[in-house]
Amino acid sequence: MNSQSNNNAKRSVGYLVVLFIILTAIYIVDEISSNITTTMQPEVILDLFKIPGGSVLSEEFEDAVGLFTAFSMVSYIFMLIAPFYKALADKFGRKPFLILNTLLMGVGMAICMIAPNYIVYIIGVLVITFVKSNDMQVMYIIETAPDNHRAKLCNLTKAIGLISVALIGVFRQMFYNKEDLSSWRMVFLIPAILGIAVALICIPIVKETPVFLKKKADREAALATASSTVDKVEEKSIEEGIDKENKEQKSRGGVINAFKYIFRDPQVRKIMIAAMAFALVTGITTYYTTVLKASSDGGLITEEMISIVLVIFPFVNGLFTLICGFLSDALGRKKACFVFSGIAMIGLILFVLGTQFGWSHIVIGIGWGMFIGTLWSITDTLVLVMPSEATPTDMRASVLGVMSLLLSVGMALSIIIFTVAMNVFGTDTLGIVSLVICIPLTIVSCILLTRVKETKGNDLNAG
Repeated sequence: MNSQSNNNAKRSVGYLVVLFIILTAIYIVDEISSNITTTMQPEVILDLFKIPGGSVLSEEFEDAVGLFTAFSMVSYIFMLIAPFYKALADKFGRKPFLILNTLLMGVGMAICMIAPNYIVYIIGVLVITFVKSNDMQVMYIIETAPDNHRAKLCNLTKAIGLISVALIGVFRQMFYNKEDLSSWRMVFLIPAILGIAVALICIPIVKETPVFLKKKADREAALATASSTVDKVEEKSIEEGIDKENKEQKSRGGVINAFKYIFRDPQVRKIMIAAMAFALVTGITTYYTTVLKASSDGGLITEEMISIVLVIFPFVNGLFTLICGFLSDALGRKKACFVFSGIAMIGLILFVLGTQFGWSHIVIGIGWGMFIGTLWSITDTLVLVMPSEATPTDMRASVLGVMSLLLSVGMALSIIIFTVAMNVFGTDTLGIVSLVICIPLTIVSCILLTRVKETKGNDLNAG
């Protein structure tokens, strides 16, 4: 009996090890697919729009960016339906969507790779955008990992995923040739194959999460018990009670009520306003490779330096993401955001001045990694963590969904602002323009945040 128990325990541990290797691979696919279209954007535009001379400093490139951005805005419409798609996992299970999401990431990158024109390429981008926000691998970790290791495994897999973005720089160095504009396609090849392969591997190996299986089993057992112990009148009464409870729950939750709550509750409203101000900073993340490319075309840095920058910054990003998590718990959410904002501004200044004056690629890579690591840590704090800690339980999921939608609106507006600035002032000034836009908005967001009460330590079960 003990031998059988030991064998079962070993199999269980062995499965968890294999599972987390697969989930880490999925995280890598997720992060690469989320970043590769932005990273390779200048090369894609130069090729698909047949820009004369292959220079990002030309007027034709600036016009193409405007058109490309206009079509890309369609992707933000998907943010409206993504929450409904994600909710299907509560009905049909986590595994089907873990596999489907990973497969679509690979397929999306494959569509981008073979796209004969920018319309087909944007379709590939839309496929990736639709599934990348679901993060089903995170739900798998939360529902599968032992309680005492859950946070560590979440942070570890996220850090590995962020660092894996360096592979884009490696593939760019391996495959991209400035003399052959279409060579950007090969950068997508290995990530696309990886996404499809990992999805297929999941089918026979990955099991449904124990949390979902238990919930399903409990529901079936409750229904079986009810059907065998109560008569039709009692069953109808129970159903009416359940319907009444569901209606009451819906009356407290839902998108419309979440909007009302956000704008009526002083604390959450102030968090939302600070988050929206900060969301306007994020547009530069879409065009950072354009800043690098403009510096290269201006003779300040080389193509080789760009590839090295793309390898360096993900490591710095991962490091600062880990540091930010510890600081947030140690200092509190507000103080941490102030510290993150200071680091972000220093990082952006290093990145921009490095590209403007031809500084070392190490300084440029570290600067961008500092900026991007703290940027998204602030976003997570303002959009996810603080609203979670300031919202009653029965409104929390709906409020977070609406906050994510508002963030998407702010990000889309920010991209438009940067696109207009590029067309007005020229691609070569985009770095300086980003300082003019981002630093004041970051300061404004911090000022607005001073009006918000600290949320660290709030009892999530109180409301």
